Amino acid sequence: MNRTPQPLPEVTAGALLRLDASDWSYGRDLTPGTSVAVTVARVRDLPNRSDEWVWVLGHRPECGYPHVDRHPPCMEVRVRVGALHRQVSAS
Repeated sequence: MNRTPQPLPEVTAGALLRLDASDWSYGRDLTPGTSVAVTVARVRDLPNRSDEWVWVLGHRPECGYPHVDRHPPCMEVRVRVGALHRQVSAS
């Protein structure tokens, strides 16, 4: 059974996401089961996304946004679309 994926909210570059442990599932050099903060560079939506996850590319807050353009995103984390909706509506 194919479902239409949940639409993505508008997440602006520079937004700070504070993700609970259940809001994300994978990120290189991140400790599973912990909260994560990421300053968004961009959200990577896949054309045939069939589940409720997307990849968020960004920076650790200590990178010093807005000067993050000095280097490419230093983190990529797989995030629940529902968590993005909650974060956007709370701001």
